[in-house]
This record gives sequence, structure tokens and C-alpha cells, in this order.
Amino acid sequence: MQRFLIASVTAVLALTAAPAGAQVYPDRIVVKAKARALSSATAYQRRDDNREEQTERTTKTFKLGPSGSLSLGNISGDITVTRGNGPDTTVEIVKTARGRDVADAKELLQLVTVDATERNGRAEVKAQYPSGDDMRRRNRRGVNVNVTYIVTAPAGIRVSAESISGNVRITDIKGDVSATTISGDVKITGGHVGIAKTISGSVEVVDAQIDGPLESSSVSGDVTLRRVTARRVEAGSVSGDIRLEDVQSERVSAHTTSAGISLTGTLLKNGRYELKGFSGDVRLELSGNTGFELDASTFSGDIKSDFPITTHGRVGRRSMSGTFGDGSAILDVSTFSGSIFIKKR
Repeated sequence: MQRFLIASVTAVLALTAAPAGAQVYPDRIVVKAKARALSSATAYQRRDDNREEQTERTTKTFKLGPSGSLSLGNISGDITVTRGNGPDTTVEIVKTARGRDVADAKELLQLVTVDATERNGRAEVKAQYPSGDDMRRRNRRGVNVNVTYIVTAPAGIRVSAESISGNVRITDIKGDVSATTISGDVKITGGHVGIAKTISGSVEVVDAQIDGPLESSSVSGDVTLRRVTARRVEAGSVSGDIRLEDVQSERVSAHTTSAGISLTGTLLKNGRYELKGFSGDVRLELSGNTGFELDASTFSGDIKSDFPITTHGRVGRRSMSGTFGDGSAILDVSTFSGSIFIKKR
């Protein structure tokens, strides 16, 4: 139990400490905004069905060209980015407010603003909610306003997207991509993905070609990487499964606490694969003939391999050390209360 708690706290701290270049809001703003969003949701949860809804739509157009940079910051709402046909970047901003009546909902719409700036090939779009002092002056307990960004952009643009309570989906963008949220899913298809993280939700990265490292993680959701090529891959979760399908990387590190890990595909020669679980199974389904050096251990499970392992050192039901073929790749696999399966695909 102590190990589980330590792992959970460590994972949360790692997720909330995004690199400065990828973080739209300072940490203090993130914490306050999340608390405000939760408070607002609680205040209105039982009465939403009977409240009046008002919507406001605006569109911002940026002349960023095919190699510009776009930073998106949201507090409560989804972010969707897709590839467009022209050179311009357009951001449709949809604000939706729920109030006691129409007038109240319209007033709520005005309390939430979205700042949009552009300079030297870089654009930033950031939602702004009223401060605590402003809320007290207006005698309001919460601001029931959701903001959605619907973005179309040239394929080569660089995108950094951050939401506190909302999903982030980025599709067919070939430039550098970073996506984080606290409460929501992250799904990225294509692109040079550097960061894909959430705390309460799932992460999925598909068909991504990355020159550098990929950092992907969740606390209470699954992490799935499918047809991903990267120099280094890091995938972590506390209470979700990790699925690595056809991942091409010389360095793969996958860690989870209370779920399983699966790796399917072909190992790279000289690749190193570190798969560490705690209370779940670790499964490998390997294709091709790449040899590997195996170091596997479990505390209360079994180790089974379809590959003929020339054993040396530790050998047993719950421990195995040995070589298959030329041993060019390294498999470092362990779990505490699960089993390890190494199968031919």
C-alpha cells in the first residue's frame, strides 16, 4: 500500500509539472481554475436541466502560414485541432453559459473572455475567467460557462494545447504537437508529438513520427500508443493499462501501478525495453526474429515464454534471466502481483 501511494503521488506531481515551454497557464492559475471549475460544477449540477442556455460564437483568423506556432489555453471546455486546406489558421470560439434565466446566462457569457494575440508567426488563444475577488463583488458562487475551441490549421504548424477540464483532440497536424489536460482525454493522430498527458482521462497517440522523445501519461486512465516512431518513448499510468502497439523506438519505458502492460510488434536491434508493473500482468507479443536479452521477475505470478531462452543466472517460476538469439535487444520486465507472458505474434 505504501508503495502504491508513493507511486500515485509521484505520478501526479510529474503530470502537473509540464515543461515551461508547453505550459500555457502558471501552476497557481491551474490549481485555482480547477478548484473554481469543480465548485461551479457542484453548485449547478442539480439544477442544470432547468437552466437557460445561451451561446456566443466568434472566429479568429491568424496569418501564421504553414510553419507558424499556435498556443491554446482553455479552462473548461474541449479543444479540437484538425488540418485545414489553406495557409490561414482559424479558431472558432464557442462560449456556452447556463443561467437562472436568459438575462443571467447572457451576463455569464460576458464574464468569461478569450484573449487572442498574434505576433511574428506566433498566435496565442487563452480563456480568462473572473477572479475570486470579482466573483465575490458580483455575489456569485460559480461561473457555469463552457468554452470550446474548434481549430483548422495548415499541416506544418506547431501546436501547444492545454485544457484544465476538457478533452484535447489533434488530428493530421505534422508539426510539433504538445497536448495536456487535467480532467479529460487526449487523442493525437499524426504529428511530431512531444507531450501527451492527462490526470483523469485516457491518452491515445496514433500514427506519429517523432524525431525526439515522446512523454505520455495518465493517472486514472489508459495510455495507448499505436504505430508510433520515436527516439525515446515514456508511457506511465497509475490505475490504467498501457498498450504499446507497433512502437518503433530504441528506448521504451512503460510503468503502471494497478493495471497491465502490453507490447506488440517487432523489437529493434540494440533497443532497450523497460516494462514495470505492480498489480497487473505484463504481456509481450513479438514478431520478427530480433534476439533479446531477458531479465524478468515477479513476486506472486508466473513467467511464460514461447521463445527458447538460453538461461543463465536466475531461473525459476517467478524469475528468469537469459538470452534469445543474438541478444541484441534488452527486455527488462517485472511485476509484483501479476504474471509475465512472452508470446510469438
